[in-house]
Amino acid sequence: MSFKIDVLGKVRFGNELEDILKLKGITDINSFLNPTIENTESELRFDNIEAARDILVNHISNNSVIDLLVDCDCDGYTSGANIYQYIKRIKPSIEIRCFIHRGKIHGLKDVVDSMLLDNSKLVIIPDAGSGDVDECKKLKESGKEVIILDHHNIRNNDNTIPNNSAVVVNNQYSSRVTDKAMTGVGITYKFTKLLDKYYGVDYADEYLDVVALGMIGDRADTLNLQTRYLILKGLEQIKSKMNKNKLISAFVDAQMYSMNNKVTINGLGFYVCPLINSMIRLGEYEDKCYMFEALCNSDKMLERKVKGKGMVNMTIQEYVLKACQSTNRKQKKITEESADILSEEIKKYGMDKLPILVCNARDDVDSNSTGLIANRLADQYQRPCLLMRRKGDICKGSGRGCDKCEILDFNKWCKDTGLFNMVDGHPGAFGCEISFENTNKLFQLLSTMDRIDEPTYHVYNIYDADKLHDQIIKNVAKYDYIWGNTVQEPIFFIKNIPCNKYNLNLIGSKQNKIEFTYHNIKFTKQTKGSSLAALYKEILNVGENIEFDVVGRFSIDMKCNKTPQVLVDDWIYYKSDKIQGFGFC
Repeated sequence: MSFKIDVLGKVRFGNELEDILKLKGITDINSFLNPTIENTESELRFDNIEAARDILVNHISNNSVIDLLVDCDCDGYTSGANIYQYIKRIKPSIEIRCFIHRGKIHGLKDVVDSMLLDNSKLVIIPDAGSGDVDECKKLKESGKEVIILDHHNIRNNDNTIPNNSAVVVNNQYSSRVTDKAMTGVGITYKFTKLLDKYYGVDYADEYLDVVALGMIGDRADTLNLQTRYLILKGLEQIKSKMNKNKLISAFVDAQMYSMNNKVTINGLGFYVCPLINSMIRLGEYEDKCYMFEALCNSDKMLERKVKGKGMVNMTIQEYVLKACQSTNRKQKKITEESADILSEEIKKYGMDKLPILVCNARDDVDSNSTGLIANRLADQYQRPCLLMRRKGDICKGSGRGCDKCEILDFNKWCKDTGLFNMVDGHPGAFGCEISFENTNKLFQLLSTMDRIDEPTYHVYNIYDADKLHDQIIKNVAKYDYIWGNTVQEPIFFIKNIPCNKYNLNLIGSKQNKIEFTYHNIKFTKQTKGSSLAALYKEILNVGENIEFDVVGRFSIDMKCNKTPQVLVDDWIYYKSDKIQGFGFC
């Protein structure tokens, strides 16, 4: 039980936030903290956006039937809901047919045949479609026009843009657009801003809560000031309860306790987006359709069986909330069980001796939750993880990075090996594909690398317990709304914290939280579900007085008299001669 500490710099008392942001490489601190509309770019910088506007306007005026693809992630659903609601706001009578994936498939492949058979004149594809060359060609040849509102960077080997059968509005392909961080829902928002000007209305900003949720869900780079501005404006609407989206309000209200009674980037990312994602991965097709309808602010009423109450009539938003909570519980259980199965294999074959876990997702490992399982294994073994499934000569799956090792951009590391056919996604979360032949070369490469015997924590300061006081915690914790996505919450190292074993408490019905208090600061280690009873017993056996060295994050416990606390990521404990008294929350 040990870890390494990498100290990123020194954080001064009273200047904590400024020093932390400078260590993150942020030079214009005021703009980062307070982005304004001046940080946004004109939508006219997008290539093809005026052509896309003219096509849509023409079809709206002709009352054409429109096909809308809803892609299968949080960004896809919010992108679809954004453009759907906007068009319906302009012309309520227009018919929009929504195509929702039954499985976890991106793009047009599984729906194009159905689109070819209907009488639509326009197909709109938000958050997807840039690489669907053959499918778009078929749609065009059938007499349909195609608008793509996307952010994925898909190019041919000669670096040309592949799709010339559609009007493609994509920030990655637009040389005058500097914000490459914006996700699909950001592109649909920019498109609606242009439509606002054409129609002489001001509707686009009314959907900023949807825009914020989608960009948070797709882990947009929050260092980019335009993307940051749009996310914060959306969160502002939600916080003030001025937002229009009833499903987002239902999700946030239900998760407010878990979010420590605050609406933040991390709060939505950890407690709201997973509800949507679990439904997309594991939900029944009918419930996925209901979720999209609820996200489009439907007033429909539905019946659902509620334990102890029988069949209950409720709004579609209440129905979807309960359905998502159910799939989220199911997904957590599946993820835990699949990770346990793979852990046995890792142990059996000594796979944790290598610096990167490379695991085979067997038939008894859930295929809909590959990324989540890989993430759990990366956390458990504190190293990057590749979880792939072999189909013929190809292995496909997910990669998840770990911020507790030297490989901080796992996506780039995989690409740099030259062994993968495809690595697509974020630095620490992506899809990947490699030939089975190249997996042998990958293992050869891993065998030459230094093994990871202990995690490395990149901390923003070291504090001796006697020098850490509650005001330092408060000075950092009050800025919890800043952190999220690519701007990760800072962690700190606190050493020599004394604790008498009678001040150490095992808490919760699942016994998944250990707490103790020192100098009016609460130190809390918690898991998402697994019991800490064995760890608690192990610590008590150390002796009457114990000392801790802790890596953790600074927070305020709003549920316990606004007590300053350190949320423990990891710790070392050992017998101590120091005597410490008691403290109560």
